[in-house]
Amino acid sequence: MDSHRSLTSRAYHQIREMVLSGEIQPGSRIQIDQLRKSLDMGASPVREALSTLSSEQLVVRSEQRGFWAPDVSVEDFKNLLDTRLRVEAIAISDAVEHGDPAWEERIVMLQYRLNSLDRTEKAIEWEAAHRDFHHALIAACPSHYLVDFCMQLYDLAVRYRNIARPAAYPKRKISNEHQGIAEAALARDGDRAARLLVEHYRKTGEFLFDCLSEQDGAIKEAV
Repeated sequence: MDSHRSLTSRAYHQIREMVLSGEIQPGSRIQIDQLRKSLDMGASPVREALSTLSSEQLVVRSEQRGFWAPDVSVEDFKNLLDTRLRVEAIAISDAVEHGDPAWEERIVMLQYRLNSLDRTEKAIEWEAAHRDFHHALIAACPSHYLVDFCMQLYDLAVRYRNIARPAAYPKRKISNEHQGIAEAALARDGDRAARLLVEHYRKTGEFLFDCLSEQDGAIKEAV
């Protein structure tokens, strides 16, 4: 039983990364037999992992057609971004109100760790540190339902960012944006922290909208 849970957990994390990175193409059918072979395990843990990922909206499940990678579109990303702006503004405001010294220390530590990593040379480590930092900002929110939902939306947004990776961020100092959000949170200015966080996500959204629009145009021309 423990061995099966271990295989299911490994399948979950590996397939999750394949979806988030775009290795499994958006809108494509997920072939269980192909995954089973590439992950070197049985079909059962793969199916269980896919079922879990479907509950997180990282995989689409159809009773008749099996599993699919969610498609991407400008409209879907617009809805995703709008939802993130709404719920994370609430979450960080609540976190600022309820955060304790341990919450403050973790923000400082994770901001330092994030700044110490080169995003190009250590992309995997940077992505992990970036997620940890954004989670830390809202971790003191008393509603774990809200925090969990925010992190689910974070992962869905990362998938869009990875798929649109050719988009560049010219002259943008993301570390300065992170610093401003952290300083506002640590100063217990919830309104300012929420405003800066929303601005941070909007700036990323603008670049992704441009890239996704270009991709949509290229697809339409090719059809």
